[in-house]
Amino acid sequence: MRQTIQKALVLSLFSLSGFTIVSPSFAASLDLSSWDKSGDVFAVPSQATLTNAFSDGSDDASNYNVSSNDPTYINSLETFLGLNSGDLGLDATEGSAIKRTFNALAGDVISFNYSFLTYDTFSSDRAFLTISNSVIPLTGSSLFSYTFATSGIYNIGIGVVDVDDTFGSSILSVSNANYQSKSVPEPSIILSSILAGGFGVMLKRKHLKKA
Repeated sequence: MRQTIQKALVLSLFSLSGFTIVSPSFAASLDLSSWDKSGDVFAVPSQATLTNAFSDGSDDASNYNVSSNDPTYINSLETFLGLNSGDLGLDATEGSAIKRTFNALAGDVISFNYSFLTYDTFSSDRAFLTISNSVIPLTGSSLFSYTFATSGIYNIGIGVVDVDDTFGSSILSVSNANYQSKSVPEPSIILSSILAGGFGVMLKRKHLKKA
């Protein structure tokens, strides 16, 4: 029996020369409650809600604040996100954001649903996504998806800012965040493939002999 298994392993190693092992792709939900937070943010694993509303309701007829924390002034918010001064706009005054660092591979994909609502009738508040030093506007309601072109460490931020004033609030809701990653198969997976291939060859030959 031992000699048979050894033969099967040898045969499978030769047979692997005709095959390419394809790296599988793994998708996982992101726990938004574990992201770092700044300003008025309320988050559970499946959803995060961010506003630029003050906790005392002084900037709206209705109090849209969701966490009892005030929004963060813009200089501190840009520092929190790892941005340079003015990256969120020279007209931005305050806001809230969440962030997380990803060690991404080329071809990895991050995606989420978002909905941006504004109650500011005096100026146009903004919602945004930051990828390292890049700022991408988020408007309306949609599914957002981003594919990393190169491997590296990326700081990802999602947030909302007040523009030209500190009154009139906006709300950004983020949900169904997912991360799809490419990875190299574990050694145990490769070994299992070799064993399976070897036993397959062995059983096929045994079957042919009986026939």
